Amino acid sequence: MKTVALATAYPWYDIERVIILSPHMDDAALSCGGLINFLNERQTSCLVISIYGGNPPTVRSKDGSLRTLQRKGYVNPRLRRREDVAAMRAANADVVHLGFADGIYRRSPLSNQIIYRQARERWVAPRVDDLGHVEELFLVLRQLCLGLGRILLVSPMGIGQHVDHTIVARVALRLAEQRASLLFYEDFPYVVNRSVGNGGADGPLSALQRLARDPVARMVLPVSVAAKASLIGHYQSQIPALFEDSAGLHAALQSHQHEGTPCEFYWKTRDIRGTQRDEENE
Repeated sequence: MKTVALATAYPWYDIERVIILSPHMDDAALSCGGLINFLNERQTSCLVISIYGGNPPTVRSKDGSLRTLQRKGYVNPRLRRREDVAAMRAANADVVHLGFADGIYRRSPLSNQIIYRQARERWVAPRVDDLGHVEELFLVLRQLCLGLGRILLVSPMGIGQHVDHTIVARVALRLAEQRASLLFYEDFPYVVNRSVGNGGADGPLSALQRLARDPVARMVLPVSVAAKASLIGHYQSQIPALFEDSAGLHAALQSHQHEGTPCEFYWKTRDIRGTQRDEENE
């Protein structure tokens, strides 16, 4: 497998939009902040679609009053949306906030019970009760993305096995089947810090294996740690949980390197089943 420079891998002048699928309202900046800053200096437009940006559902208390269902680590979604808008505005990127509920709040259409009832259950493959949501997300993204001209779709690959990231990756593959050019990005900080993911030994090759994808090329993009940290700094509500403080953020960004230079990594892939057929025909 070859490693190539992302900056020269595409004719950027010929791509109308780079669409970054961001499961939550900080994932694009965390994983693709260098790419967003890179596109700011080019004619190609950058559109970030933040998917799980809806308000938590309300529940009725025993006294009949309504209250917002809050899980551990709850942050006001209005604040998170403001942070995301500020970050994307600073990088001259367009942003769309969809209203889907985060995985920890989604309910089964059959039982009306929360699908992922415990915090640890978010690090799993999508459950059967969530497949209706997967189909709805595909239909929405197909409508949003595929009529925008020549696009490059950039999707999480699911490192760390967060169920929301896995769902977005699977939907991105379906969009690619309809002639959308697709790149996967490494989910950050999961790729450098296992403690914020499912706790297992996970990485890009394992994530691609789960998606039945075979790597064709790994693309690297050198990043300015200061510039990327500045972009991520707009998400002040998330930094303590993910990095403890600004120093932890800088250290995490600095640790992800290629040949001594902090980088972001993107993966071009093909269907494993197609690879196996090719090998059988040799």
